[in-house]
Amino acid sequence: MITGISMILFLLTFLCLYGGINFYFFARARGIFHFSGIGQGLILLAIIMLILTPVLVRLLESLRWESPARAAACIGYLWMAFIFLFFFSSICLETLRTAHKFFVPDTATALIKAATFYLAVIIAAVLVIYGYFDAQHIRTRYLEINTNLALPEAGKLRLVQISDVHVGIIIRNNRLDHLLEKIRETRPDILVSTGDLLDGEPDNIMEDAKRFAAIEAPYGKYAVLGNHEYYAGLKRSVEFTKKAGFEILRDDITQVSGITIFGQDDITGRESGDARKREAFKNRLREKHDGFSLLLKHQPRIDRQAQFDLQLSGHTHGGQIFPFGLVVKLYFPKIYGLHELADGGLLYVSRGAGTWGPPVRVFAPPEITVIDLISKRRMP
Repeated sequence: MITGISMILFLLTFLCLYGGINFYFFARARGIFHFSGIGQGLILLAIIMLILTPVLVRLLESLRWESPARAAACIGYLWMAFIFLFFFSSICLETLRTAHKFFVPDTATALIKAATFYLAVIIAAVLVIYGYFDAQHIRTRYLEINTNLALPEAGKLRLVQISDVHVGIIIRNNRLDHLLEKIRETRPDILVSTGDLLDGEPDNIMEDAKRFAAIEAPYGKYAVLGNHEYYAGLKRSVEFTKKAGFEILRDDITQVSGITIFGQDDITGRESGDARKREAFKNRLREKHDGFSLLLKHQPRIDRQAQFDLQLSGHTHGGQIFPFGLVVKLYFPKIYGLHELADGGLLYVSRGAGTWGPPVRVFAPPEITVIDLISKRRMP
């Protein structure tokens, strides 16, 4: 119940902010083109429909009208990327125009206003086109982590992390095929998903779970839930993740090939979870452990008392669309990459393989992460 209310409040806040940015664009465009009459009414109607696209897409998905939902998502979410990029570009250019006017008062104001508008449109359009194609070019990032703790076989263990795939109305078919092939190429010993594996109506994507299940990992596949699993519906999201071949760790601990894996449930589920189990999990996590300890946690929040060698997280998308990373950093100071923590542990935050909302990434390319744990000590 709390999760549903939180989602509604988030959606209302988002629509208000998004609506304001759209009407800012309309006001600037009207100042250039001087809309009037029927034309102005039709443009306003189109803008209102674009603002309501997230709601419309969810409604069409719930009705199982996948083709109209996909068309609405592509149009509406690409527009969303464009309008956000236009807004930031326009604000920057208008700030420069104001500063220029202060030093050169006799400048032709109307001409420069029109120039900044057109330039903001061009910048936004170019970045959307670039970001649309870059979002489909998944990188594989390789890391080596040396440890004094014993590892099995040749003293090397390969962890492969996927995060924020957002399988749904947009991340399907060819885009999902590409991701699955990239994962297979890495030949993981252990495959982990750090949340937001799916996004959207689970009933419509349940068949895609079988495609993940076909990926082999000799020492197992493990997953934690992200906030979007709760938004999509916990029961069906859990079913999807299990059908994908993952063992779900919801404040659970497991051991495999000498590694202790802690899987912490997302903060979104704190009201629906078992409070005693959650507290017991935190206490275990704060104890000293023999062997290598791995913490899977969707959001890159750090418990300073936790004892782990490596925490894998996602959630931030690395900002997904520049300059949103600057805003995300206000909430999560570490939004991407490998970080050494004060207690000697390591944190790796993935940019994720998919997209939320706009199928666009600007200066925050998608990735899967290959982490080779290397030790001179072998398990007996």
